[in-house]
Amino acid sequence: MLPPTRILAAIDFSEPSRTALDFAARLAVQCAAELHVMHAEDPLLAAAARSRGLDLATESREALRAFIADTWPARAGNASVHVIDGDAVHSVLNLAHREDADLIVLGAHGMSGAGHLVFGSTAEGVLRRADLSVVVVPDAWRPAQPDRKDLGGTGPVVCGIDLTLPSIEAAAAGVALAERLGTQVELIHVIPRLGVLDRWRDDAERATRDEMARVQPELESMTRHLGTGGSRPITVMSGSVPQCLADAAHASPHAMLVMGRALRDGGYAPPGTNAYRALTLARVPVLMHVTRP
Repeated sequence: MLPPTRILAAIDFSEPSRTALDFAARLAVQCAAELHVMHAEDPLLAAAARSRGLDLATESREALRAFIADTWPARAGNASVHVIDGDAVHSVLNLAHREDADLIVLGAHGMSGAGHLVFGSTAEGVLRRADLSVVVVPDAWRPAQPDRKDLGGTGPVVCGIDLTLPSIEAAAAGVALAERLGTQVELIHVIPRLGVLDRWRDDAERATRDEMARVQPELESMTRHLGTGGSRPITVMSGSVPQCLADAAHASPHAMLVMGRALRDGGYAPPGTNAYRALTLARVPVLMHVTRP
């Protein structure tokens, strides 16, 4: 659901996770949502602590409260604190379901700018297995208006859109988020360039132009009733899907990018190739949206 009513921020005490907490806290204020902050203890470390008579969970809970208190504006809110002994990915997903969260917020560390995610990272594991929406916040993200408690000044919300239902639902979520942020929404459809030999290039470009002309009115018809603002223009372009979306988001320093995810067998909603690539390219927060049944 967007705007969210319950937000879960996963923290590992790193500075990138502090950035994610900052974003999550501001979004919670913006949406009048509950904020839950969690840390997952490594099971081996927890077992070693218990063998020495140490209460690692209590120490971690105190450290987490201190971490929140040292993170503006999270300290100004009333976050629920959770420390869980277990695998990070499973702990995040289990707690999200237990608390009926609408949205998980994660830092992007563990992601490689070389065009892929580092396998085994919490961010990738959650993205692969989550059946609810996830926001990935890049390490370098900074709020548009640091002195405010919310996300004032954030925008526009850039939505990648195609003719699939998950994409249309993600665009609707992006429009709702933009309305809550008081900013503009940009709907972008990218037609991949055809890789052909030089002698076929003119034909390929003609086919691409024909497809652009065909799809634009169809997309406009499908998105006419998104949000409360009536008809919304759609930019149709040709090129690399992830690069075009990242470039559109980077045109504004405080933009957000929204992409859709489809539920698969077992209830998982792993991002596709274009979404993964966009995540590695984007220097703005990326919302990977999925509609839960």
